[in-house]
Amino acid sequence: MKPYFSLLILAIPFCVQAHYIPSIDEPLTVSASLSSTWRSDNVIEEYDFWQIPGTMMGGDAWPAEEAVQIDEMNLGLGVRIDENIYGIIELGTHASGSEDHSSVDLEHAYLGYVCCEETGSWVFEVGRMTAIFSPNLSSHTSDRLSSESPLVEDVFFGRNFHDDGARFMWHTASLIAGAEVWKGNAFPATSSGGTAWDVFARYTWNAGGLKLITGAWLYKSSAEARADHRYGGSHQHTPVAPPGITALTFPDTRFTGDSDIYGVHADVSYQAHNKHWKLGFKTEFMAMTMTGILHDDVGRVANVDASQMGAWVQPYVTWQAHTLGVRAEWLSTDNQITGAAANQLSNDSGLANPDGFEPSRYSAIWLWQWRENVALRTEVIEDKSLPDDQLRFAVGVVWKQALWPFNGAGHQH
Repeated sequence: MKPYFSLLILAIPFCVQAHYIPSIDEPLTVSASLSSTWRSDNVIEEYDFWQIPGTMMGGDAWPAEEAVQIDEMNLGLGVRIDENIYGIIELGTHASGSEDHSSVDLEHAYLGYVCCEETGSWVFEVGRMTAIFSPNLSSHTSDRLSSESPLVEDVFFGRNFHDDGARFMWHTASLIAGAEVWKGNAFPATSSGGTAWDVFARYTWNAGGLKLITGAWLYKSSAEARADHRYGGSHQHTPVAPPGITALTFPDTRFTGDSDIYGVHADVSYQAHNKHWKLGFKTEFMAMTMTGILHDDVGRVANVDASQMGAWVQPYVTWQAHTLGVRAEWLSTDNQITGAAANQLSNDSGLANPDGFEPSRYSAIWLWQWRENVALRTEVIEDKSLPDDQLRFAVGVVWKQALWPFNGAGHQH
């Protein structure tokens, strides 16, 4: 393997399946992953909408559902074309609402170019990709400790970020910096609103068994008549409930304006010399400002100036094949809606939060690496993302494996 490939792998180990460069030693790789979970309860009633108070949601931020659900399934192909050029293709499907007909999406389809071993490592990629400015946003469910994504990612980015664009990175063994430019297909942008872009930087430090990864990023985008496509927009439908049950009609309120989001993250861990146990702590903080207008199909308009913040922390301990961890999450909103239609549109959009409700969620997680390629996951979740608290339980399975070159003993991404 070329030295600069080793440097890149060292610089971004947390991007695992979401971003990698095939090596010359293994010019063709095929990998698959699956995460499936049984949950004891729905987050919302069947004929209701998941709308966290004080937020304007969208993208693929579907609520967890009772019984067995496929959280995520991925099939990836990497090809090393020559010394400098490589290609990545990945198909995937995610958990969706019961009324949504899930389909397999082309999440990754891009070409990359690696350059200049003598003066440093430069990488240029173009095509359909996942943004890598936030390490947790770019990871798969099968790579995370929890089966559910953090609330702040659901609210700010609609859980999954896949868009057409270009990425430019520079890296050493300890530092990576780059920029990404997007067409605007991924929430919270729209392609008609103009180009979205981000910049990021990340630093890795090792000393014995102690390891630190920390970084910061900035994302800016514009939207034009942005809809919540989970329930509105082109997916608008009128639900029909059984007799005696009320089915609400979704108020399709749109947002036109700018969203600026920045974040900082850290991942610190200590692994014992005998490799039997490991202590770790992960966290990320995000803040967003949203400035523009709310509007609907009958011509009502209101001005919006919103400031929102969110964070999560996750300490954990690993002993041999077992990992125990807890995750705590918080959100806070400060939204100013003005204009003649402010009351109606703030309620319809979800931005209204007159009681100052602050959503939160707390999870206790046990992950057992039962086999090299198969893990079992158990979770207890106290969900306070809505005014009515909920305690639910989850049991799931995670499978990750290299299909080519095949390694029955396991594959480490």
